Formats: sequence, C-alpha cells, structure tokens
Amino acid sequence: MKRFFLLLLCVCALTLISCADKSAATTSDLTSREEIDANPRIVVPSMTAYTGDIFTNEAPSVPKGYEAFYITAYLRHGSRFESSPEYPVETFNYFNKADELGILTPLGKRVKEFMEWNYNHHQNRIGDLSDVGFKQHKSIAKRYYKRFSSLFKGDAAIESVSSTSLRASMSMVGFNEGLKECNPRMNNHMMSSEVTGPEMRPQKPTHNPAYPAAEAKAYKTFLAKEVYSKLIEWGGRQDLSHAKNALFTNPELFFAQFDYKKPFKIMTDIYKRLAFAQNFGKNDRSLIDEVFTADERYIIYKHENCSWYYRCASAAHPILANNMAQSRVLVDYIVNRADEVVKGEKALNAHLCFGHDLNVIPLMVIFGVENIPLVFGEGKETIDYVAEHWRGYKITPKAANIFFIFYRNKEGKVLVRPQVNERDVLLPIESEIPYFYEWDKVKELAYARLAELDILKQAK
Repeated sequence: MKRFFLLLLCVCALTLISCADKSAATTSDLTSREEIDANPRIVVPSMTAYTGDIFTNEAPSVPKGYEAFYITAYLRHGSRFESSPEYPVETFNYFNKADELGILTPLGKRVKEFMEWNYNHHQNRIGDLSDVGFKQHKSIAKRYYKRFSSLFKGDAAIESVSSTSLRASMSMVGFNEGLKECNPRMNNHMMSSEVTGPEMRPQKPTHNPAYPAAEAKAYKTFLAKEVYSKLIEWGGRQDLSHAKNALFTNPELFFAQFDYKKPFKIMTDIYKRLAFAQNFGKNDRSLIDEVFTADERYIIYKHENCSWYYRCASAAHPILANNMAQSRVLVDYIVNRADEVVKGEKALNAHLCFGHDLNVIPLMVIFGVENIPLVFGEGKETIDYVAEHWRGYKITPKAANIFFIFYRNKEGKVLVRPQVNERDVLLPIESEIPYFYEWDKVKELAYARLAELDILKQAK
C-alpha cells in the first residue's frame, strides 16, 4: 500500500524523469509531444478513431522455410457513439447555462451549436457501433486477407466469438463481411453468447464468475479515490486559460454555476466531446484547434493517458494486479485454441475474439508486447514518464487489436509473430529472428507474468 501511495505522489509531481532505456513501445524517434502535435486527434487514447496507417513499421522478412498456418486475435470493437447519455447531455447543459448567462464568446456560440448537434445525434444511439466502426473492422479484415491470403483461400475455416455487447458483435460481423468479400467460399462461424462471457470480458464480474463483484467494486473505488481524484487535482494546477477565455467572457462566473465540478474536469469534458466526433465521421478539427492550444492539448493527453494506464495497464497496487490477473481465463482460451491447431487436433485457419479496451490492454501487458512491464517501478511513474513510455494512442484506439500469426517449417517448429494494431512488435524473449518467437516461449512468458500478478495481488 505504501508503495502505491508513493507512486501516486510521484504521479502528482511535475518532475520529468528522463530514461535512457526506452521500451520498444516508443520505437518512434518522435517524443509523445511531437506525435500529439502532428496528430492532434490522438490526444484521448481510448477515443482515437482507428485508421491502421499510424505508427506502422516495415514488415519483417518471413524466416526461410516457414509458412503461416494459423492466426488468433483479440480485437476491441470499432468506433461507436458515446457509451453513456451523461456525456453529451452534460456538455449540452454547460453551454445552455453559459448562453443563459450571456457569457459565450462568438467561438463559444459555435461550440454550443456543435454540442446541440452532438446531443441530438446521440438520441437512441448510445453505445451503438457507428458506420466508421463497422468500416474499421471490415478494412482490417481486408488488409489481413491481403497480407496472409494463403490462410484465407478456398474453404478456409474461420471461427469468431464476441462479447454480447452489440457493438462488439457488429464489429465481428463487419470483420467477417470484409473477409467474405475477399473470398465468398470461406467458412465463417460467428457466435455472440454468454457461453464465452468470461473469456471475452474477464474484467466484468457479471460475465466472469471468477471475479467477485466485491473485488470489482473495490477496484473501481480505488481508482476513484487514489487515481482519478489525484489526477484531477493535478489538472487543477495546469493552465487552460486560453481555452477558458476562448469560450467564455467570464469563466469565473461560468464555473461558479457548477461547483460540484472542477474546472479542469469541465474543460476536459468539452475537449472529449469535440474529439469524439471523429468516431462517427465528423473529422473537422477546427474547433479543437481554435479553442485549445498545443500546450493545452498535451496537458489533457497526459491526464487521459495516465488515467488509462492505471486503469488497465499497471499492476502497481494489489487491487490493480488483481484486476489484471482476471485475464487468465482469456489467456487460457487463446492458448488452448492455438494448441489444438498446432497439435493437429483442430482444423482451423483463424480464431478471432471481439471485445473491449478494458480487456485487450491487460492482454497486451501479459503477453509483454513492446516490453510493457507489469510495473514501471517506484519513482518513475510520473505523469510525464507515463506520457513517454506508455502511449495509449498506440495501444487502445477504437478497433485496437492484438494478433498472433503462427508459422511452421517442414520440421514442425512453430514460430509466432505478434502484432499490435497491425504493427509488428517485440516481446521480451530471446529470438534468433526479430519479431518471430517460439510458441512455447511465448506461452511461458504469459504464464510467468500471470504468476507474477498472483504474487503482486497478495502484496501488503
């Protein structure tokens, strides 16, 4: 417990810690600030609309004598409408109140028009997969068909499962439609059922009976008290004066109307609503650029990025480690299905899972993609450090995905090529050929990390 409180004190500090041993997760030569400035739509990691053409790398050469024979993957649902009616309603009310007070600037009135449009656009669509999200998965499927056409030719057998969330199910349909358009002959079996509820959503107690509701509640309470509240306090010390004055002629009077909300929270809400529109095809970023400076965008990025890191990718406290450890059921599911194919017990070309960000992120950490550690280490987890070493926009955009492509040679040796968001990634495993790893070693790594999580969640 003391260790985590120390870490959070560090999080709330403004100290920038330099680090020479950058992980492969930041293989770009650009800093996160430079990437944010070049691509302002990626400021809020979980709201970034997936395109498949950001941060890609050159495909490595396939080892001589090896051929792909199987693919397994877990994919987040694609772009959707807001997940709660609270979000468009709140910002709609903010600007209505400011208009009643007569304190909207000309730019503020334009933003008010956007918030009205956003509110109306969300009627009866909360949580729905958008056309953008459907096309994302369809496009991912077509790109994988093109890259690995030998796996999807003829009567290829494709097995897909999704969570019972409609947006995940529709993402599965979009992906399979993309494959079928490339090869109508393939056999595509799709299932969205509570039968695979624990595997598709292991961090959700209503789906995973092995995760007691009391433990999940403790996790949410811990985040609220020990992470989110401290990040909001940090945000309250940041300068967003340009954005405030760009929207309101009297910011103090405006914020006084919402004493239950901190100004930083309100300004972040406004940014999120403007940014979220990219997920249903409204890609005009002019309002964001007029309201928020580059410095203000980066402040919001650091806040949102660190929030998502602690929510899903850190095991720095027993409660966080316990939440991540629930992914064991999903790891078992992926490994067991793959082993059946590797051993010749099941004839299958691809096994595809469709779910959510809260599940795909822990899975990536457990498999060690891009050398993401379970815990960065004491004294290093400042907001600035996380901003550089855990760049959420590379990990958890809408339609985020982790793929494992299996290869085999004539001697029967099996290598696995991991990819995150269609980009080849490194694992913390010794390998004679970069990006290609022995399947047994990949399994050993995942289960070693799960064992470590079991120890961390018992720590006092």
